[in-house]
Amino acid sequence: MSERMRLSTGFIRAAGYANKLRRTLIALTKGIIEPAEAARKAAVINMRLFDVFREKGIEKGDVVRILFEFDIVEKEGKKDINIDWSTMTIEVYKNAGVITGITPPEEVAAAAQTAVAGEWREFDYDEDIFKRLKLKAEEVIKTDKGYTLRASDFEAEVIDKERIRIKYTGPPEKVNEFYVEILSGEE
Repeated sequence: MSERMRLSTGFIRAAGYANKLRRTLIALTKGIIEPAEAARKAAVINMRLFDVFREKGIEKGDVVRILFEFDIVEKEGKKDINIDWSTMTIEVYKNAGVITGITPPEEVAAAAQTAVAGEWREFDYDEDIFKRLKLKAEEVIKTDKGYTLRASDFEAEVIDKERIRIKYTGPPEKVNEFYVEILSGEE
């Protein structure tokens, strides 16, 4: 009698695959196999995977997910782990680089630069903008068609979750900062 199980390490940096595989195998077989025996089997797998990683040029910073099936079998009255090597799969995700310096959408930058204190500005509805307005609002009133929000430095209307109208009423020199913060979440 054998029991088939499947192990997946989940996504992890290649530098940490050995510990993750060992911990996962021990956890999956807890109460069935002695932890020392599960750790021994994990060591055998990890030695083979180390060679495969080197052969395939997998670097420490790459992200991997290791998947395979194994059977719990009884040998001489003792339970053991039988790895099905034909099911061994290693998914590899290479680091494509780091992206920095994200700029706000052009409409955010344009709206902030051309904003004038005391004028209504209208935008397509955006849940994030609505949330930022609610956080800054001192008063939020539900209306038939949406919401009216008020604070010491702005008024806003949310209309049928289609449009958002905003009027900045604070100091004119702060109008651009206000719109950048509300429209892009930057402070």
